[in-house]
Amino acid sequence: MNNWDISYYIEKYCMQNMISKFWLNLTFLVFTVKYAALEEVGVSDCSTEEPHYRYLVYPGEIIFFNCSLPTYKPIQAEENTIQWFYQKSDGSLEEVKSKNNLNLSVNGAALQISPLERKNSGTYMCRMKNVCMKMIVHVEDMESCPKYGPKSLFFRTIDIVSLSCPSINCYQGQNITNVTWYKTEKFLDVLSPDRFFLTISNNNIQFSTMYVEDTAIYTCDYNLPMNGKEWIVRATINVSVDVPDTQNPPDILDPTNGTEIKAELGKPFNLKCRIRFGYERSFNPLIKWRVVHPEVKEKLSGGRSLCSNTDYLKGYICNLAITLDTVTDNDLHKIFECYAQNTVGNITTTVKLSKKEKDVVFLIYVLCISVVGLVIVLVGAGAVYVYWIEIVLFYRHYMSKDETVGDNKDFDAFISYATQTSEFSEETTEYSFNYEDERFATQLLPSVLEDNYNYKLCILQRDILPGGAYVEDIAKIIKKSRRAIFILSQRYITGPSLFELEAAVKCSLEEQESLKLILIKMKPFKEPETIPHIVKKALRAVPTVAWKGDLDNKSAHTTKFWKRIRYYMPVKKTRKM
Repeated sequence: MNNWDISYYIEKYCMQNMISKFWLNLTFLVFTVKYAALEEVGVSDCSTEEPHYRYLVYPGEIIFFNCSLPTYKPIQAEENTIQWFYQKSDGSLEEVKSKNNLNLSVNGAALQISPLERKNSGTYMCRMKNVCMKMIVHVEDMESCPKYGPKSLFFRTIDIVSLSCPSINCYQGQNITNVTWYKTEKFLDVLSPDRFFLTISNNNIQFSTMYVEDTAIYTCDYNLPMNGKEWIVRATINVSVDVPDTQNPPDILDPTNGTEIKAELGKPFNLKCRIRFGYERSFNPLIKWRVVHPEVKEKLSGGRSLCSNTDYLKGYICNLAITLDTVTDNDLHKIFECYAQNTVGNITTTVKLSKKEKDVVFLIYVLCISVVGLVIVLVGAGAVYVYWIEIVLFYRHYMSKDETVGDNKDFDAFISYATQTSEFSEETTEYSFNYEDERFATQLLPSVLEDNYNYKLCILQRDILPGGAYVEDIAKIIKKSRRAIFILSQRYITGPSLFELEAAVKCSLEEQESLKLILIKMKPFKEPETIPHIVKKALRAVPTVAWKGDLDNKSAHTTKFWKRIRYYMPVKKTRKM
């Protein structure tokens, strides 16, 4: 029952008997103080009681005492509400704290005394929650038991062990009962379902197979009646288990005996030795490099051995490396020896240095690789240069977005050419009835660019109604086009259509990137002196594509000429067939 339970019953009783609020509060205060006082005096009340346990122990051991009553299970180490006290000769209690006591400490729920001394005899108490446990510890003199067993033992995993309680020989012939074994300070049960070959027989722990995990402090208890009182004799054994030491000498892994190592004259050189040692509990290897002379072996100075422990089954791997500052001709005639030793034996391996010649094969190999790489780069660069247009067109087809979307242009290209109404120049050698320019502009260009590649061309005679101001109409149409294609010939250069080229150059300068010019040279021509200066500059700066095909060839659109025209045209998705 806690404070709140008491207050509840008091308040219920007062309400039933109509007691004043003043007496209610006063009564509650008295009961609360009295209950708290009862909690605080838990340990002092325990000090006046009979001890729950009487322990007889021997000095020099690491001993543990758990905080538990005979009717309670032992408290495990996760309990953090346990306090231990030592009762002084004047009856006062002193709490056990590690910083105040050299050999007394609280380890989880257990009181640990290490090492146990005669002065540690006395009365101890522990408090857990509202329960108090009292015990008497008597440290017996070792001289009273000359047959006391060893306090620490070391075994190998190959050993078959029978572990007996160290103090049990001190009381032969007496009424010893209830021999019990525990493991570690947590008082764990020695027997485990996982240990088929561990049993307790004749009060001894029988290990038919030992493991490294069996390393622990084992505690044995047994009851012994003395002077009409029941005493518990407690003793501990510190057991260490390890694998057997190796029975083999070390093994040099590298270099192999008689190896000849290439070294470059005048350069520093590292002599390396790699050794495997078997497991040893006290591992103290000896590794060194030395020079073998006919009558004496000279140790080489420098270097430091580094060892790593893989595990206790595989042992150790050690490396020793020393550096020869400069390899000389004299070093080529020496025999170098790696020496390794453990407690079982030693092993050596010898090596010789030989002159390292320049690796001509390697140089040729590197040179060939470099030449082949250079050729591949040049061929690749040449292929990119030759097929640049094809590469760009391929990229446009699959990767680029349509440039014609949202630019407010009506035509992909404006077509300018010499029409039949153009005046015939005396400088031309063409007959008036041969209009290849017009056939190319009005028939071949649309059949390729419009029918095959979805471009929209502006041809004046086809797409623009006659009438209006010619100059103004031409400028407006050119500005509504993304490209302007001009079919150049002698009749075009000397005819009135040249004005369209002049207007397009001016619009291109105004429109900047939005309008680009493409010149198609149908046949060679001579530039007249009267040609405008701005047109003359454009003829030299604007990309020009020469036509060398046949107007009657239906497959002409597959030639390089049409690839170049498409290269200069805006990016536009081809219409799906």
